[in-house]
Amino acid sequence: MAYPRVSTCLAVLPSLISLACADTGSESNSASASTSVTASISATDPTPSTGNISGSSSSGNVPTTGGASDSAATSSTGGDPSSSSTGDGLKFDLPNPDGGNDSEGLCGCGNDLGFSYIWIANTNNSTITKLNTQTMVEEGRYLTRQDGNGSPSRTSVSITGRSVAVANRNGGVTKVLARQEDCDENKNGQPGVQTSSGKDDVLAWGQDDCIAWHTPFPYSTQRPVAWMAGTINPATCLYEDEKVWTGGCQEGVDQWVWVNRLNGDTGAIEESIQIVGFECSSLSPYGGAVDSKGNFWMTNLVPGQDRLSRVDAVTLEVQVLTPPLTPYGMTVDTLDRPWLASWVGSGSASAARYDPVAATWAIANNHVANVMSGIQEDAKGRMWMNYWSYDNGFSGGVVYIDRETMQVSEPFEINPCERRGMSIDLDGNVWSTSQGCNQAYRFNPDTKVITTYDQLDGPYTYSDMTGWALQNNTCNNPNG
Repeated sequence: MAYPRVSTCLAVLPSLISLACADTGSESNSASASTSVTASISATDPTPSTGNISGSSSSGNVPTTGGASDSAATSSTGGDPSSSSTGDGLKFDLPNPDGGNDSEGLCGCGNDLGFSYIWIANTNNSTITKLNTQTMVEEGRYLTRQDGNGSPSRTSVSITGRSVAVANRNGGVTKVLARQEDCDENKNGQPGVQTSSGKDDVLAWGQDDCIAWHTPFPYSTQRPVAWMAGTINPATCLYEDEKVWTGGCQEGVDQWVWVNRLNGDTGAIEESIQIVGFECSSLSPYGGAVDSKGNFWMTNLVPGQDRLSRVDAVTLEVQVLTPPLTPYGMTVDTLDRPWLASWVGSGSASAARYDPVAATWAIANNHVANVMSGIQEDAKGRMWMNYWSYDNGFSGGVVYIDRETMQVSEPFEINPCERRGMSIDLDGNVWSTSQGCNQAYRFNPDTKVITTYDQLDGPYTYSDMTGWALQNNTCNNPNG
């Protein structure tokens, strides 16, 4: 499906890449807010080895077909939460209202602030939460697998924000649509659109018209998932040919992991590649992200057997590297450089950055923030992470790394809950999730206001939960 993008702009300046646009409206739902806690704390290159590609294949342990059809928020009192949660951020979306030629770039790039969601996997009950990042209202909750035993953990949002793909640890990828106008009102056989309205309204499998497709896989471990941006049609300002990357394997059967690329519209498996030299295990593969060209980067979490791989989006050529630390979370920045947040056992560095052009690594070790966390870049070039401990001192907060200098910031304390997932929303807020406390936290890095949503069920999402990472490295990449 191709999605139109709509925003209301204050001015049309075709010479600018990014335009400031006004919001098109807000949701009518509201959430009660009460007082919580305010945080105001200030703020050697190993030689990579190269693997080889086994080729595109439909053999082995990979299916050849896909697309099965089968509230409470609390905020700190550093100011009005509703006014502090959003900012005057740039929007990257300007449609060409008359269609036709887009020689001046009027289609823009990516999503706008008319709607902004974070999609958080509830591992304990095999569902995914659709949480409005501005109102802190959960607007939908959806099953991720028919048997309710998916154990979902990674979510990825398309560049328009209208679609999310969720990978189940126990196998299978599911696509959910964000807007009712995009859903198929005839999908479940009843007239009109039937879909979840919130946390306590999870429809039975096959009854929610906004679950677009589910593609089953025979894997015993399937975590990585990431959208490719697709291409924009300049005549219609619609994104077309969107794809979804995912990785997995069957432990005890597969020696090496598999990477699959799915049709974003149907869920059909279009390519399957076995990555020779990238071992299969219960924690391998682990994380995945795309760069501005749609190339897929993937990691594992196996100390002593550390891996980072790249699959070329055009040739399907594979490269396997050995990083200088055990990776936990991972992302790709706006210069197409993969970043790895360190596993707590690494001990000597907070994160590592790989330059694929120079084939060199850079290490963030001026402070050691033991993170076990996701990692994501904001619009100011700061790589944000959760941390367990910071130089054996503070515990329970967030830090950032300067993208170029690799300097780790002073910590910002959130709370002592164990937090893993990390994402940035379209307003520039920093999000983290806590499986142990069943919470999500929105941290405004300018005002230091923290707002908490505590109605989740085992949230354990490391990936691009908001779609910001895809939008940032697609729309703001100087070489893109």
